[in-house]
Amino acid sequence: MPRIDHPIIDTPESVAWKGPLSGTDHTVIRVPELDVAIPWYQAMLGLVPTERRNDKVYLMSPVTGRIVLGLSEGGIGLGYVSFRARTAESFEAVATKLDANGIDTTFGVDTTREGARSALRIELPTGHAFEVVEHETDAPPAPVEGSYRPGAIDVRPSHLQLRSTDVTGVTDFLGVLGFRSSLFVPLPDSPGYFIQFLRVNDIHHQVTVLTGREGVHHVALEVDEADFWRFLDNLALTKLGAEYGPVRHHEGNMLSIYVRDPFGNRIEVTSTMETVGFDYVGLPADQAPWYHLNMWGPGPPESWEREWM
Repeated sequence: MPRIDHPIIDTPESVAWKGPLSGTDHTVIRVPELDVAIPWYQAMLGLVPTERRNDKVYLMSPVTGRIVLGLSEGGIGLGYVSFRARTAESFEAVATKLDANGIDTTFGVDTTREGARSALRIELPTGHAFEVVEHETDAPPAPVEGSYRPGAIDVRPSHLQLRSTDVTGVTDFLGVLGFRSSLFVPLPDSPGYFIQFLRVNDIHHQVTVLTGREGVHHVALEVDEADFWRFLDNLALTKLGAEYGPVRHHEGNMLSIYVRDPFGNRIEVTSTMETVGFDYVGLPADQAPWYHLNMWGPGPPESWEREWM
């Protein structure tokens, strides 16, 4: 089987050797009604809304005060996904690389979260917006005054799963941004790939691309393993229910459960994902498909396999 190992972007020596992007900064989901969505996300994970502006609100972890998710009024699906540049130099290096590859780029911080010094946007081959943000120096993590409660769960951004009829094309495009393959499944009867797990750091994946009509299957948020089980108890108390799970994924070796918001957007909540190392070379999958999805066995419902935005 061929291996994919996209080289990192050539950057000045002042840029960390681990590549230009440090990981997912935040993700914005489109919803038809903010007044319905905000209380749902508060009840599900205890997320704390920031100031509402321009039909958009960002949601913070109650434990750290860090923004992890955003809600944008109008439609459903993915608004945009934002990745954090490691340094100012790496932000400039990404912009230079995109320009050298003829990829249209727009700049501006007026459409992203507070605290961004610079931001750029491009369009992925799937039609989704991808942002790179240069952040200001972060304040020390601290509970959100007036919103923190004992037992609150620390929520962090994790990953995103896209669907595309051209997994290879999306993989190559993301390679320009420094993404590397962690695991893949080749197409059985033609060149290309059925699925790719891609990363920008030493964690197993931050973007997964799976064959299917263009769309976003789920947005994933991460909690500690102990908090994962507390989250399940919260689902029982609030009677929000789940679409699928709990399961243990083979890729990333993490606990996982999937829920749908009132409008159908799918949120995955996971425990901490395994570390593979930044220089890890992607390999073909070598387990049965059911085992990759859930090492405990029960498969997903039809809605999980056939529905996405």
